[in-house]
Amino acid sequence: MHNDQILKIELAIKDNILKEFIFTQDAVEIGRVPTADIFLDNSGISRAHTKIERSIGGPYIVKDLGSTNGTFLNDRQITEAALKNGDTISIGKFSLRVTIESPVSSSNKKPPAPADDFDGTTVLSAEQLAQLRSNLSNDKQKVFGQNLSVPEKNGPGTPLGKLLLWSGLILLVIIAVVLLFK
Repeated sequence: MHNDQILKIELAIKDNILKEFIFTQDAVEIGRVPTADIFLDNSGISRAHTKIERSIGGPYIVKDLGSTNGTFLNDRQITEAALKNGDTISIGKFSLRVTIESPVSSSNKKPPAPADDFDGTTVLSAEQLAQLRSNLSNDKQKVFGQNLSVPEKNGPGTPLGKLLLWSGLILLVIIAVVLLFK
């Protein structure tokens, strides 16, 4: 199912924001297992504690996965509940503040995170994609301030072709020497 909404979650302890997560997938797993989408390394958190899922054509649903210490939505313990924009999920000492946005409204709020801080897929606009294709289709690439030509072909006349030819001849001589002195 294609998700047309962006789920933002601010992970915090006592109003100290630890990290912000941005999800476009339909399911987000939260727990102590390192492969969880939101990994909470704390003994008060179950390995598979909570899951947030997008219902078909509807809202996100937050579900407790049978955790020992429970999942709370706006200070009320739940097993399953609809999630709304601005809700707070509490799991142990952690609070997860939820923002649900459409892609159009989120693009006007703040610039995207730097590439090295982004935990998801990089999405390019149509203009960025066209520019990237244009740059890749050029015969020349600019590398460290120098224009380097991309060779049309690799034949015996090119340096790579000569290197391969000499490597083959040397290998042939080595094999012949080994066979002669065996």
